Amino acid sequence: MKQFKARKWQEEAIKRSINDERGGIFLEAAGGRGKTLCALEIAKQRKAKKVIVVNNRVSILSGWGKSYNEFGYDKSFELVALTDKKLSNIVKEGSKMACDVLIIDEWQNVSSKNCVNAYKKVKRGYTIGLSATPIRKKGQNFYPLEKTLWKRANPNRKFDWELAHGKMVYDAFSYSKTKWADFRNYESYISNLPNFMRWEEIEKIENAEENNGFKIKFFKNTLPCANPDALKMLNTYNVVTKNGKTAMSKLSFGKTAFERILNQTGFDIDFPKLTAVNEDTPLLKEVDRLIAKAPHEMLIVTKSVQIANIIKERNPQIGIWTGTTKELLTAPIVVATAQTLGVGVDGLQDKFKTLAVLDPVDENSGEYDDYRQLLWRVTGSRQKHDVNIIEFYFSEVTSVNAG
Repeated sequence: MKQFKARKWQEEAIKRSINDERGGIFLEAAGGRGKTLCALEIAKQRKAKKVIVVNNRVSILSGWGKSYNEFGYDKSFELVALTDKKLSNIVKEGSKMACDVLIIDEWQNVSSKNCVNAYKKVKRGYTIGLSATPIRKKGQNFYPLEKTLWKRANPNRKFDWELAHGKMVYDAFSYSKTKWADFRNYESYISNLPNFMRWEEIEKIENAEENNGFKIKFFKNTLPCANPDALKMLNTYNVVTKNGKTAMSKLSFGKTAFERILNQTGFDIDFPKLTAVNEDTPLLKEVDRLIAKAPHEMLIVTKSVQIANIIKERNPQIGIWTGTTKELLTAPIVVATAQTLGVGVDGLQDKFKTLAVLDPVDENSGEYDDYRQLLWRVTGSRQKHDVNIIEFYFSEVTSVNAG
């Protein structure tokens, strides 16, 4: 059995929680700082008998179970791990839920209206919120955060809360003619929350050097699109044709998947979808070159299982890790899907010195928090050596000129 040895910031968080009568604590610690073990130790120190932990991913909940057993918390209290959907379904059926401590992991992913309504129906003595990047919807999810963690917000009515803390702009379609644009003063707001440990405070307590004193070098590689004519057609008509067959993307998610294949690989049509095909495209040839020339261990990350399989097919000597395949992970070079490398996966920082990302995310995108979590697998508080991040982008392809 492993023994829990608290870091300085964890000691402070535990001290603030043991006799806390405010109802909860939020820990905004960076990836790798030990939020999971800190939350479990808080539950133990509060003499909890039953703890419920909520996350939106089964793989992350499995990591909670592993830590719970490895560090002997199974001898102190019962742990019930639930996805947000499972919890919502349980309370919708009318079942009563009760625990001593409710842990809400990755708040930004489980702060929807349905989730918050479900938390209201869980009778508990204490609530622990966890996230390295808690903000969603430009901060509007902090109103339910206050209500969930501390039972009331300040001000307690949502409209009053928005007026007190928000930068409001004109909206002709809302009843009040105003809508939330952003926090008016985030620093002031966050410093006045009842029991919120900010990551800046945690890093200061740890006296941590950024990236543990190591360097991160970013290399942006812009390549030609693999199928420019097909991508032009998609951008103009939302359809792709080949050999007399047609596929149409559905909604924004479907179009993103189409664009990924058209930019990166060859393609065929398996109605109604596109399938990635192994051809000598600019991206696949560049990945081959990197694999052949890599001076040290490298992790290649894609959002597509199909593309991961193609890279493995072209380079049989490398490892592969997808939802269905896990082979040769001790090889110096591994291709993996982003979904397998989420929160709860650790140890990557020990091995890989280069991270090649086929689907990077812009800082202004709503998906950036997830991308930052991916980078934190090998950087930040986990970093153990200098790291290279290679990001692949593609030359812009315009729409077909309808004139």
